Amino acid sequence: MQTLHTKQQLHQNRRGIAILWLILWGGMFLTFFCVVLEISTLWQAHVEFKNSMDAAALAAVKDWGVSGVGPTNIPRNVGVAYTQANPILGTTFTPQTNLGTVTPANPNANDTNNGNFVFGAINGVTAPITFNGNAEVSCAAGDVTIRITDNSADGGVYADSIYVSFNEGSNLAIDSIKFILPDKVKGPASAFAYFDSSDPPQVLTPSNADITLTGWDLNGLDTEPSSHGPAPDYLNRIWSDPNNNGDIFFTFEDQLEAPEKWKSVRINFNGNSFIETDFFHFGVSTNQLGPSGYPSPYPGNVGEAFGYYGVTVEVEFRNTITNQTSTGFGVFVDDPGTSSSEVHLTGGGGGFPAVVAQATVPVQGFCTSLFGVSFFNVSASSVAYYDCSTNRTHLVDITNFIFPVP
Repeated sequence: MQTLHTKQQLHQNRRGIAILWLILWGGMFLTFFCVVLEISTLWQAHVEFKNSMDAAALAAVKDWGVSGVGPTNIPRNVGVAYTQANPILGTTFTPQTNLGTVTPANPNANDTNNGNFVFGAINGVTAPITFNGNAEVSCAAGDVTIRITDNSADGGVYADSIYVSFNEGSNLAIDSIKFILPDKVKGPASAFAYFDSSDPPQVLTPSNADITLTGWDLNGLDTEPSSHGPAPDYLNRIWSDPNNNGDIFFTFEDQLEAPEKWKSVRINFNGNSFIETDFFHFGVSTNQLGPSGYPSPYPGNVGEAFGYYGVTVEVEFRNTITNQTSTGFGVFVDDPGTSSSEVHLTGGGGGFPAVVAQATVPVQGFCTSLFGVSFFNVSASSVAYYDCSTNRTHLVDITNFIFPVP
């Protein structure tokens, strides 16, 4: 009987151990199953939430751009509606509009910089791209090319030497273009480059016989100067301020040591005369750009010297809808081995309209719901901008965010 009792006890012990192992392995399997299930749930939630933020950003910036980048209250509500239309795991999320008050320091009316919708501008569409939540926004962006080809070194005025092209500029006009000569870095006091106002600048016009014609190395500009010599040759045209007849006149600025020597020359344009696709040629007397006051070796001609020494350019753009002005800056770059230099610049009326849609939401997984807890969150952020030239929206990757405090 003792032996039978021992065997029965042994059998019960083994059954207890089996149950213990079943509990341990079952718990581990359940834990593993829950981890895998929760991870897959989080991944699905993140994908759906990212799609929701993409749709919200695209819809909001589309409405903003089409409306002329005016008030942001309606575009914000559009973003909310598109977020609600794209639920996360079947649950609708309703973001806040983040609508604040427009001030000079907060032109896009963002209540906070970390709200669900931040309206602002991007500075371009090629990397590196910066989003600025408090930047001015406009659907007016200008693209200008200026090229000088001048193999002379005598300071003469050659009307065909400098080419100015307003390549693109929706809703933009150019009010003025300023050329600024570099400072000298050594040498005597008289060793400085200067524009000579005693030899008036000239614009390349169709012919000496008829200055009212257009189509010869210019487009879109009336080149009738304010004064000129008698017919039939119309020589000695004077493009000076004020110019009551034509679209172009010159002013000299930043006087140097002599009365007729200036560091800067500005081309001014009347009204909305210089707009998209317009172009022209002109010449100005440029002297001593490469004298003893500048580092050697010296360029052999004016065209090369513009880029070699870095003549700078300021272009004043004006939005023809809002009359808001902005300035684009550029520096001439030498084309080695030629008598040419070129500068290419963009600007005008603010950056491209863009919207950040961003949020963090809780996610309720299957296992966490069984235990009545929820400690998982997913976050998503999308940035979309509006292309004013094509009226289309695009998602964009941002390199740098600037969120000044409103």
